Amino acid sequence: MTMVGTTLASAMYPYPVQAAETVLPGDGRHGRVVMYAYDGGGLSLKDEHAHLVDQLNYSFALIEDGEATGDHWRSIAHVESYLRRNPHIDGVLSVGGWGADGFSDACATPEGRQKLADSILRLMDAHGFVGVDIDWEYPGSSAAGIVSRPEDEENWYQLLALLRAGLDERQAEHGRDYLLSVAIGCGEEQLQMVNGSRLNELVDQAVLMTYDLSGFDKITGHHAGLYPNEDRHNSGARAVALLAEGGLSEGKMLLGFPAYARVWRQVTGGGNGLHQRAATSGNKTIDFDDILMLEGQGYTAYYDEAACAAWWFDGNSFVSGESQRSIDEKVAWLRENSLLGCAVWSWNSDLNGNMMAMLDAAMRR
Repeated sequence: MTMVGTTLASAMYPYPVQAAETVLPGDGRHGRVVMYAYDGGGLSLKDEHAHLVDQLNYSFALIEDGEATGDHWRSIAHVESYLRRNPHIDGVLSVGGWGADGFSDACATPEGRQKLADSILRLMDAHGFVGVDIDWEYPGSSAAGIVSRPEDEENWYQLLALLRAGLDERQAEHGRDYLLSVAIGCGEEQLQMVNGSRLNELVDQAVLMTYDLSGFDKITGHHAGLYPNEDRHNSGARAVALLAEGGLSEGKMLLGFPAYARVWRQVTGGGNGLHQRAATSGNKTIDFDDILMLEGQGYTAYYDEAACAAWWFDGNSFVSGESQRSIDEKVAWLRENSLLGCAVWSWNSDLNGNMMAMLDAAMRR
């Protein structure tokens, strides 16, 4: 493993965001760029960034009384207007999210699954979306404090089959593609429950949540490493390999990128801070623009060549996130392995478009 300290001059620096009129949307981009946009009163989507994006996953619809609802949304009018102004962006409705309950109960019976699927498709139609992203975290697990059942895994496939049928009907009627996406956790337990071949028959896209792979204990580490290291085997490359071995096409996989970093505080042990004990877990997060400012605030940048992961350390706080180098190398890797592209969580953490610009530049090489 090689850790390389960098100076501010050679460290991550934002690519200039090119004006929309200078680059056609998607022209010359080798791979799909999907941005999750989390509903909130402060969500701001700028037209000058639209050419950097192929797909917007609006998150999240929730489940109430067995049906999908967007009654809690605060930014839907803004999103609808943005998609109308930028019709090259496919708007996709994301349902669920961490801690979102209701999937297990709704899907426990054939009637409940049909009711939920119909309500999701109605909500999609009502707001002009052209696809659905199911983010059930996770079938068969109550780790997020939600109801779960042993039958959840089978019921997950049954729900996806109903949605696939409904989307195919709309595709035949309107003569355009309607997308079915599913978000997949990339911890060992979540990956083992996926039947790749069966999923491959149903979905157009699989968002691999290849982030938050560490950060929940008080030992510092890479939360979005591409490769395993000697201490943690969860990684992006391992997730892709396991799913591909199970029959899920690489051409349907979207490698997850976090537009945020995780921060451990009061790190002991000295050195570069990696794999050291801290007083806190990596529960604090900062946005991408905050990452860009770290080196001007006394942090030293490091890079783990074996894991393809960046971090910053100031002797006290350890920050794990994406750098220009990790983005470039991950994009090169996903292209070499014929993945569909990348999916970023989330637009809210990249409101100035710096990460989007880096991804776009890497995708065009």
